Amino acid sequence: MKQSPSLPMSLPLAGWAAWRGGMAADPSSPTMPLWRQAIQSALDADRFDLEDWETARQAIPMLTSHDQQAAEEFCGHPVQDSFMSLFKSAPRLADPLEHGLEPLADLLHRGMATPEWQRLRETTIGDQIAAGVGSQAFVEEILAALPEEVKEQARAQARAQRETDQLQADANALSGLLDALHERYAGAELPDETVQQAADLQSQIGDLSSAAAQAQAQADQARVACESSVQQQTAQIAAALNKAASTARAQAEEASTFASGFSLAAGGDAVHVSPETARLAMQTLRQNPNLKDLADLLGWARQLVRAAWRNSPRARTELVGYKTRSLQPEHMAGSEWAALLSGDETLEADWQRRALDSAIRHRQYGGKEEEGRGPLIIVRDESGSMAGAPHALAVALEWALLEIARRDNRPFYSISFSGSGQYGVWHAGEADAQSLAEHLAHFYNGGTELYGPLQEACEVVQMVNDDRQRADILVITDGLFGAPSEMFLNILDRLRETESVKIALVSVGAENPDAQVFADPIIHVNDLLKERDKLRGAIAAIV
Repeated sequence: MKQSPSLPMSLPLAGWAAWRGGMAADPSSPTMPLWRQAIQSALDADRFDLEDWETARQAIPMLTSHDQQAAEEFCGHPVQDSFMSLFKSAPRLADPLEHGLEPLADLLHRGMATPEWQRLRETTIGDQIAAGVGSQAFVEEILAALPEEVKEQARAQARAQRETDQLQADANALSGLLDALHERYAGAELPDETVQQAADLQSQIGDLSSAAAQAQAQADQARVACESSVQQQTAQIAAALNKAASTARAQAEEASTFASGFSLAAGGDAVHVSPETARLAMQTLRQNPNLKDLADLLGWARQLVRAAWRNSPRARTELVGYKTRSLQPEHMAGSEWAALLSGDETLEADWQRRALDSAIRHRQYGGKEEEGRGPLIIVRDESGSMAGAPHALAVALEWALLEIARRDNRPFYSISFSGSGQYGVWHAGEADAQSLAEHLAHFYNGGTELYGPLQEACEVVQMVNDDRQRADILVITDGLFGAPSEMFLNILDRLRETESVKIALVSVGAENPDAQVFADPIIHVNDLLKERDKLRGAIAAIV
């Protein structure tokens, strides 16, 4: 007969639990199975909801620490449950609700009833990045705004509930040991020495159960006090929830736009952003001090560049007719959309037949100049004086121009530079998310020497512009530089004999009259941020 393992009677209670396979382990631990973690949710969550939460945590690792901190400050898992309430298509509170999650469930219920919460959900539903950032921001804002009395009572309830759960888990573990003891002897009479062991176990189980009941009573008392405080301050809490949702929506929209743009800039999909790409995007935005203003400036830069592109004679913005071709939904004619969405089976069947035959009508656009363009090259100053917001603005312009270059199928290069010999070439066509993150995080923080990087830009044009289409170079610098060297002028003259090259210069602070030899237009500003609207002339010249 196979013997059961000997009973470790000398172990403390924690040891008993470990011996029984960790029954008292923390259910919120990331190592616990998803079905076990689901118990900790104040929402009606399932395995798929938790998998979405895990994906969001991979993309934004800080969500884990913020959720743990918020749990200590309040109760339950506030960031996790806020994420699910924002991401899920039809969130609802769990019924029945697990003990200890009542304050969090009440807060979520009140928050979901505010107007700004609904607007926040419009931004975050189905978007893991927006929902992750939005949930974190919402919880931070509301915990900062909640009355201290409410938070203290919620903390007291959470502490008492954790004590209850631990005591009950220990009691369950000892009950399992007692059952194992009886199973070992298969109903036979226990030996004398084992009878005492069983009695000791039974006594400890009783003590633990009694202590758990007392702790549960304290938790229930704290919960009632918390609910009473909330009821007395309903209007104040509703206003705080509404404001928190508004703040969270702004941050969620910013993060989602940044992650989508990052994915597009890295050559990926702007709609379906991979968790790794999203993680790199958020890491870039968070960790690089020189780019702390990038997210704010990127929206402005996009508006500037897109407006210049639409007004460009090369932009294909004029509707000139329709043409049948293979399906491209973004250009499909309005009549085709009407047929597809009409609900008429005959029209739908006809549309499907024509789609298979590449016979769907599409809008055709034209412009004053329809020929393609050669490479677009940004020569960007990374000297120490460009640190901070000026650097972020220059990077934002580069980013916005990269998106236009991808739209127009133009080769795109960025040459960041500083002192003598300090420059590097980044080619968007060979980029992935990792190289983009490294490129954005780079900053020389040295002096300024322009002509070496400009010579490199000319060599890039000569190397990649096989179709002899016009190449454009934009220089952004705040440095003083003298007359160009004979070597650079000779290289530029030889290049212009065979290539059409436009060089636009944005000069910040310093007057550089010698730039007229090679650049046109020259946009001079004293403050890159305050006078950034002047950059329109330089952008219009190269798109």
